[in-house]
Formats: sequence, structure tokens, C-alpha cells
Amino acid sequence: MHTFEKIKQYYHHSDEWSRLDAPAGQIEKQEVLHILKPYLKERIRILDLGSGPGKYALEFARMGCKLDLVDLSEKLIAEARDKFREGNMENSVGQFSVGNATDISFLASNTYDIVFCCGPFYHLVEEKDRIMAAREIIRVCKKGGIIAIGFIPRFSALAGILNRAAGNPDQVDASVFREIAESGIFRNKSMQGFQEGYFPTLSEMKKFWTDLKLHDIKTVSSRGFIYQNETVLMKIKSVNHALYETVIETHRDLADKDTYVEAGGHALLIGKK
Repeated sequence: MHTFEKIKQYYHHSDEWSRLDAPAGQIEKQEVLHILKPYLKERIRILDLGSGPGKYALEFARMGCKLDLVDLSEKLIAEARDKFREGNMENSVGQFSVGNATDISFLASNTYDIVFCCGPFYHLVEEKDRIMAAREIIRVCKKGGIIAIGFIPRFSALAGILNRAAGNPDQVDASVFREIAESGIFRNKSMQGFQEGYFPTLSEMKKFWTDLKLHDIKTVSSRGFIYQNETVLMKIKSVNHALYETVIETHRDLADKDTYVEAGGHALLIGKK
């Protein structure tokens, strides 16, 4: 089965909306929105590329932003449309589109103040596909606009893959682990679970976007030492809110340090066109 079809099948059977309601998802969403807050202004236009069911897009809409949503999954785009309808926020969205990040030629060039891409680069295992997607993202972004790319750093991916190997040995063997360590590529041997992952080192990620002429690049961790401790942290929040706030403050103080990003689960690369 083709890589993109495997990814579509994975998201067809996953519950992305509920994932962001779980402790790990709550922390991820909270911190991604915190990172993006300086760039989010009323009436700006945002492309949410890899929008999933619209969890982030709804937050952008509540801030007064105008949006277009694109996702590979027909199911998730339909869910996003339903969520906007339920919230009476359909007027915030120009279009809900099914599309592949490597070809968004149906979108006009120099259109968006922000291109938010929190998903596709987790899965683009072929370099040619990453280049095609990046060029499309840059094309549709306005001059001086902001591009925000979600990615999973390689060292933290290796930690995460150990949990997958323990619970799903059919998905990870020694050759799979070795390939992730050496190239950042995860090819799932099973049709179950997360499909076809790309986990770059920080230096690879920065060089890739610098070579494409993105400037003022910075990388920020959305999880850091909280990664794989989210359930514990949410328990702390319920009994000792002052400690919870101190943990979050400490995480944010460290969030742009390179070594911290490398080890921290999920991260954002932010740059300017």
C-alpha cells in the first residue's frame, strides 16, 4: 500500500479529537498555542495544513482569525466542518479541503499571514515529498508571513518507539529501531498504529528550512521534560496548582534551548518568509 494511503487509513481509524483531550494532548495544545500567541492577531488569514478535526483551527477562529483547512483525510475534514457548524463558527472558514501537503495548487500564492502545519511533516518519509510540501507552504505564505511546522525530534522519537516496541512488537523490531536512529525514518511493519514517521535531528530540520530561504528561524519545544509525564502533571494540577504553574513556567523558560528541544517529544519550527 502507498505511504499516503497508509497514513489516510491510520487517521480514518484514529480519534484525533479525543487525543487532544487526553493529558498529553492537552499539554501539547496548550503549549503550541502559547508559542504561537505572539503571531495570532484578529483578522489575519491562516492556513491550517494538516488540520485534522479542527481542534487548533477552532482556537484560531475564536481569536478572530480567518482560516482555510486542508487535510489528507476525508473523515477528519468532515469532522472539522461538523465541529465548526456546532460552534456556529463556519463564517470563519473559507474552505474545508481534502488535499495532500505536497500539492496544494488549488490555493493561491502569497495568501496567508500564517501557515500552520502541525502534522504532515511527522509523516513525510521521502525527501522529495518534504521538499514539495515545503515549497508549497512557502508559495502560499505572504512575504514576511510566518510558517510554523510541527515535528518530532529524533532523540525523543527513539524514547517513544521503545514504548511502542513493548506494547506492539509487530510494529518495531531491531531493523526498524536502527533505521530510526540512523535516518529518522519509521516504517511501520504493521497496518496498526502510527504510520510512516519522519523524525529529524534539530540540525537537519534547521538546515532544511534555511536552504529554502526561510529566515529568523527558531525551534521551540511544546513538551520538553513533560513528555511522557503528562498524566502525572495533570494530577499535580488537580492537587497543587502552584506547583503545576511552576512546572509550566520552568518548561517555558527552557523551551527554546536546543538540547531541550531534541529530547522533548514534540516541537515547532517557526520562521519567516
